[in-house]
Amino acid sequence: MWHCLFIICSTLWSTGLANPQLNLPTPQPEIFYNGYTPNVATTPAQLRADRDRSQRYGPPYAESEGGTSVDDGLDDFRYGQTYDERMRLGYAYPTPRLNFSDRVDDSPFSADQQGNRGQDNRYANHNYGPTSSSTERNYGNFNDQPNYNVYNPNPNANANYNNLNDPYVNNGNVEFVGNDRNRFQSPYQSNQDRFNLNQGYQERQRYQQDRRYQQELEKLRNLLVETDQKGSLECTANVAAQWNFETNVNDYTQTEALNAQQRYVEYQRITAEQSKRINKDLIFDRRLYRQLMLQSEVGPNSLSLDVLDRYNRLLNEMLFLYNDASICAYQQPFQCDLHYIPHLKDIMAKSRDWDELQHTWVEYHRKAGRGMRDNYEQLIDVMQDVAAANNVSNGGEYWFLAYESGNFRQDMDIVWEQIRPLYESLHSYVRRKLRDYYGPDRINRIAPIPSHILGNMYGQSWSNVLDILIPYPGRKLIDVTPRMVEQGYTPLLMFQLAEEFFTSINMSAVGPEFYRNSLFEQPLDRRVLCEPSAWDFCNRHDFRVKMCTDINQRSLVSVHHEMAHIQYFLQYRHLPKVFRNGANPAFHQAVGDAIGLSVSTPKHLQTLGLLQRSLDESSYDINYLFTMAIDKVAFLPFALSLDNWRYDVFSGNANKRVMNCHYWNLREKYSGIKPPVLRSEMDFDVGAKYHIPANIPYIKYFFSTVLQFQLYRSMCRAAGQYVPNDPRKPLHKCDIYRQPAAGNLLKQLMAKGASQPWQEVLQETLGEGRLDGSALREYFAPLEEWLRQEALRTNEYVGWNYDGDYCKRSIETAGLQIFGGYYNAAASPLFSLVLLGLSSWLSYSLI
Repeated sequence: MWHCLFIICSTLWSTGLANPQLNLPTPQPEIFYNGYTPNVATTPAQLRADRDRSQRYGPPYAESEGGTSVDDGLDDFRYGQTYDERMRLGYAYPTPRLNFSDRVDDSPFSADQQGNRGQDNRYANHNYGPTSSSTERNYGNFNDQPNYNVYNPNPNANANYNNLNDPYVNNGNVEFVGNDRNRFQSPYQSNQDRFNLNQGYQERQRYQQDRRYQQELEKLRNLLVETDQKGSLECTANVAAQWNFETNVNDYTQTEALNAQQRYVEYQRITAEQSKRINKDLIFDRRLYRQLMLQSEVGPNSLSLDVLDRYNRLLNEMLFLYNDASICAYQQPFQCDLHYIPHLKDIMAKSRDWDELQHTWVEYHRKAGRGMRDNYEQLIDVMQDVAAANNVSNGGEYWFLAYESGNFRQDMDIVWEQIRPLYESLHSYVRRKLRDYYGPDRINRIAPIPSHILGNMYGQSWSNVLDILIPYPGRKLIDVTPRMVEQGYTPLLMFQLAEEFFTSINMSAVGPEFYRNSLFEQPLDRRVLCEPSAWDFCNRHDFRVKMCTDINQRSLVSVHHEMAHIQYFLQYRHLPKVFRNGANPAFHQAVGDAIGLSVSTPKHLQTLGLLQRSLDESSYDINYLFTMAIDKVAFLPFALSLDNWRYDVFSGNANKRVMNCHYWNLREKYSGIKPPVLRSEMDFDVGAKYHIPANIPYIKYFFSTVLQFQLYRSMCRAAGQYVPNDPRKPLHKCDIYRQPAAGNLLKQLMAKGASQPWQEVLQETLGEGRLDGSALREYFAPLEEWLRQEALRTNEYVGWNYDGDYCKRSIETAGLQIFGGYYNAAASPLFSLVLLGLSSWLSYSLI
């Protein structure tokens, strides 16, 4: 049925101009979604024609044999994979591979039988890697050569579409080597983005003025509209099946959901296969080119059937080991059915027994991680095939592909260096409080912190040990839950308040259909997956939230977060389906969290009548900011080290034989965290985190955590609620409620969807063309100053020093190199002074 999809006019010009024979819905002539203006008014015809890919923000359902969800995304309320990512990263079942018939089309946008557009097609689409620098195009005669590869309005000339003299052209003929060359030469110059166009100005002019070229371009646009129509139907069917399953969990709905997923993935794979066969060298419209390129990316689903089967098998086997991991309780050898959720997570959060925490940490990492190491080593090899199938040079580059930067890892390291001084001050304070609690014989004053005592299995959030860490124990944190109960709050009222928040800043009302179709409470007659999530049903009017809402302050913030996703859906619904997404995978989460920053301020809670008096004392401010910091700031180095580790192993920068030790080296480098006991290459500790066996990217959480403060700062500036260096208007007290200027800025960002690179979106809306950590530092400035004063008052060491090997190739050789019991114990005062003196000497020597 879809044999001809995206192949323009198979018999064009052989006997005269012919219409393509496609088994597709009839195109609507008045609909042109690929125009230059993004703000197209919504019409009934558009509502029928343009449907998006499934887009929801909740966890992937991963059921154990007992039917219990095993996703650990709840640790940080950064839920799992969107459907967009599932499409790009693959599903845990095989999909059949189509055999396209051999054909050569004579359209200017047709490729040869293999879909090639030059001597080396591996890097053709992305302008990334070695290509021929002297490729000549051979054009036939219209009358006696009906089948040809590329149309040329000047058939007497040989065309080289890489103008080496044009400073605005990203030259794809230069071989990529290290950091000397990348496919994103300048994201801020005109005609420069992730999908670069290599043609010079005169070449573009010659094609664009040609009549036949314009006819074929119009056919390509119409074909994309038709494909949108078919894709919207497939998407709607898929999302409806997923919704039915998650709101009524049983064997039947699960089977239907899996079948619908498979059908939709297969449709997207076919669409991508055909999109790749279009010769994009002659498409000079950046918007149209970007649309085709986004349609061409399907991640692992582009693999051959046998390799795809291997990929899915590896993920399934690793997830089985993760889901099945259970340990014995501490000092109870006959109670051996403790799983991470709910048992071990609860122990790590509430226990203050050092030995129990160490036992739980060690045993869980042994059971969940160690057994999957061999499978993960095989996955590393498969990821190289995934990279090649998606036209990038290695698995590491593929892992960061969605962020449209040739130096993304280096860019994120630069952002982290902006934030690092704040983190080090926070780390120093937390280490002192934990040392006071557990004793100096277990925690050294200048060493990294053992990861098992931070209230979380992975040390990624420290909120669960707030009772030990809180700066002012006598000043209670704000909790408006009793007032909400007293005032008769209901789930419906909470969502209506969230809608009113957005309309007060000049954004859209959600309408009665939203309230009619959404699920706000746990039904009594069926099982529901209660994790909060927002859903786009791909028809430009049906948007829903699924949430088992509790009446408390935490749920009030979560409701506003989910409604921010709904607003995002509403603002970009006019775009083609491939553009109806965030500018990169982190934008949706960042927008929701930025709204949460405003909603959780005492000023906003006062406006709602939930807080009776203003809390202007600095002690309340410090407690409030500290509570935020031990969740958001403490999380950043964990997220960065996790995906930098994957980048290193996928790109070959880290050898498989030392990848566990490499992980702990990164944890020490970024987080100042060490394992509670010595580790070896027999272990695979990183595999105990769900996102590793599921192969779900994690860097988006680092990006979104930083970006939320950048968005929040810009909205507060626009609203006049934040003035730098003005103590009367600090950033952390800003509330954008009833500030239309803030909403207009956010609407402008949302309306662009994924139609432009994220750097351009930020530049055009915020005036900042890169991710910037300075906004986060400004938000936490009062806390950072307080932490600095505390470090001076207590003479606390800020930072950490390496205090011994945390991981060795084998546990036997490692045991011989522990510094005389120094590992995981305090050094003698003399030894501490020696280390401090050595550190100072090294710092002075390296200046």
